Amino acid sequence: MSNFNKNFQTQSLRFNELFTIWTHLGLNNGYIAANHSFFKHASDKDLRAIIVEFIEVLKDENKQLEELLKENNSTIPPMPRENLSMQLGDIRGVKKINDTEISAVLSMSIASALISSTQAMERSIKGNLTTMFGQFHMKNAILGAKLLQLSKDKGWLLVPSTTS
Repeated sequence: MSNFNKNFQTQSLRFNELFTIWTHLGLNNGYIAANHSFFKHASDKDLRAIIVEFIEVLKDENKQLEELLKENNSTIPPMPRENLSMQLGDIRGVKKINDTEISAVLSMSIASALISSTQAMERSIKGNLTTMFGQFHMKNAILGAKLLQLSKDKGWLLVPSTTS
């Protein structure tokens, strides 16, 4: 049995693990692109800080995931180009997305990232992958808690009233 475990750790990743990594990376790329747009609409400085933090967490995850894909001779999903030069005045239309809406969508994105990390941990049979996705999960959980507290403090989260 110990010989099996020894050989198992030196084997390359299985297709299921590579596919999980590839889809997680693609999901992160979409969140990065969306959050660049949200950053341009957000007016609250604390919300903007959380958006930047989420983007940085995702970029850090992507570095690790891309390295794993390269080590296993797999292709990397395309990354949407970052349009950092775009200004709020360049956005067509009259309506701007307000901070409450951005907070709600950001909450859903963080929750989805948590679910994706949890599913990746469940699918991984190698300990190092499980640990890596567990770290991703914890970073997103902490970020989600920060956003929840900010939403409560700013009055963006409406708590249902109880009827007595």
